[in-house]
Amino acid sequence: MAGLVLTAVIMSWDRVPQFESQAPFVSLVDTRGLAPQELIACLLLVQRGFVLAWDRFRKRGGTWPNAGLFAAFALPGVAAGIATLTAYNFTVAVMSSLVFCFALARGWMVAQYIREHELKLFENIILWLLVLMVVFGYAQFLGDVFGVSQRWTQLLPQYNSTTGAFPFPRVQSFALEPLYLGHWMFLPLGILLTRYWRTRKASAFEQILLVSTLGIFLLTLSRGAILGLLVTLPVLIIAGRSWRPVLYLARSGALALVIVAGMLFLTHTVQEARAPEAASPPPSSPSAPAASSGPTEAPPPKPDVVGKFTGHAIDLNDGSAQTRYELWPDTLRMFIDHPLTGIGPNNTRLLLHDGSATASPSEANKLQPVNNDYLAYLSELGLVGVLLALPLLWLVLRAMWGVARARLDHPASPYAFAVVGMAVEANNFQSFALLRTWVVVGLLLAGARIMSERQAQAESSEELADTVVLRTDSVGAKTP
Repeated sequence: MAGLVLTAVIMSWDRVPQFESQAPFVSLVDTRGLAPQELIACLLLVQRGFVLAWDRFRKRGGTWPNAGLFAAFALPGVAAGIATLTAYNFTVAVMSSLVFCFALARGWMVAQYIREHELKLFENIILWLLVLMVVFGYAQFLGDVFGVSQRWTQLLPQYNSTTGAFPFPRVQSFALEPLYLGHWMFLPLGILLTRYWRTRKASAFEQILLVSTLGIFLLTLSRGAILGLLVTLPVLIIAGRSWRPVLYLARSGALALVIVAGMLFLTHTVQEARAPEAASPPPSSPSAPAASSGPTEAPPPKPDVVGKFTGHAIDLNDGSAQTRYELWPDTLRMFIDHPLTGIGPNNTRLLLHDGSATASPSEANKLQPVNNDYLAYLSELGLVGVLLALPLLWLVLRAMWGVARARLDHPASPYAFAVVGMAVEANNFQSFALLRTWVVVGLLLAGARIMSERQAQAESSEELADTVVLRTDSVGAKTP
């Protein structure tokens, strides 16, 4: 249980608190990869597997690992190892393969060992973590708007309204970037929406949390994540095959838009009030010469907060998008040049930017990624990687089909929602090495396994009941 809780926290927070000597005495630090807390969480899950296997051996319940499930998660790791042997930069490929396999291993352990009551507990933990993420996200936005120091808001320089590209802050909360926050939020949104779809009711807490979460989701201004949400919601409606919850979704979305509009209007008002103060010169001293008469300077332009926000949201040809469009053809050419085993994990960064074959992993990670998971996987692991990923892809598609057939009344429905959203965002994001990606896949398969266990138990109960009825009838027939 401790490993599951720690995994939920780690996959939610890309940046964790670290104590500092100056106020506010805490800063958020990126600790992704092979950080100590991740190793501890993995070891706790491994311990769970050993305990269940030992109980199975002693015939006291428990379970053996499923060979097919293990192979499905192991084969992409094997592909990464094969690609590493022929990588352009062996050191970078080795480190990236370790992180990738580490995430795959935890996804497999979640898929194999989590039980139904633990799945429900995990969802509740995610929702309470969401409360912290949302509260901190709104505090970041409001703090930045009213001029609170970056040391307190913990917004990176490129995402605050003073040194960033926009006249408003882009919320990142505990995430590494706004893109990462939007990527993670597919999971709690899936939990909140599918709960309502299954039960047709939501507590006041869940309703408020859904509206505020959608507001923060939009304030990240992550176009890939927003596109993922726009694709996933129709899929949710079609799979649920019910129109009543659509009204609940529409009302929540409308309230979220009102919150976003209010936050942007507040930002515009505050910045417009500051503009005259920034433009007015300091009062001259009595001994200073009078200013020479001349043409008056034009007043500074008013901040166009709403225009900048909506413009970036719908502009698919700005600088950020153009960077991706320029890198994608070169990445595809890498696959054409190395079609079998690819160029090695995380080596696209180096080849796209003329990096050295002896560069360190930290130097490689500073380079711009291709920001397309599918092209990156294809170019780095080649056709071998694609073929070895097919068994896992088949399990995922089968689980999602089970969710659709059950009309979302399925333990895996929140994770199917999250997988669809993440899969769409993966066209503009680099997420295959993230822990949350494979934990969500593992949870999807765990939900499918739990549903199969339910059905098997129900069939067993029906057979037992039929047997009891037959025996009763037989005894009654023999009684004179």
